[in-house]
Amino acid sequence: MSRSSIPSMISWTSSIALIVEAASPDCQRSPSQRAVVDPGGDARYPPGVRERDLQVLHEILDTRDGFGHREHLELAWKYLSLYPVDEAAEVMVAAIRRVAALHGADDKYHETITRAWLHFVAVHIQRWGAESFDAFVERNPELLDRKLIEHFYSRERLFSEPARAAWTIPDVRPLPALT
Repeated sequence: MSRSSIPSMISWTSSIALIVEAASPDCQRSPSQRAVVDPGGDARYPPGVRERDLQVLHEILDTRDGFGHREHLELAWKYLSLYPVDEAAEVMVAAIRRVAALHGADDKYHETITRAWLHFVAVHIQRWGAESFDAFVERNPELLDRKLIEHFYSRERLFSEPARAAWTIPDVRPLPALT
């Protein structure tokens, strides 16, 4: 399965009872969507990051005391409000990689965790969305539990170097389906 693939044909029932079928295709973008924005000629901006994407990221960074789990969820929620799931995933990957690089923490970026959590947020938006992020979290407090991902991945797989470097499918149970 390619790094940019993310499961999408999965079923979410009561809290964690799930079924999986397939993976979504790679995101296809038009040339105008791929335009690189480089405000001020700053080489730290990775290819594919648009001005709007940076504004969303900086809104969160500038109004919070850090960039922890809740802020990652908010970033996913905001990108999912702007883009289809596959594109939101690519934008989020670029944004989080940027934050890690700016803090000299490239080794902290984790591909599987980033994509899995964006997927969880997307599923919850489809089923139990809300008009604001705060209302969304209030409606979906289980997303604040960092251990939710362990319902789908064993710790051995999740914290392996291959899972850190590239998208890795769950080994405990499939991710919930997007409709």
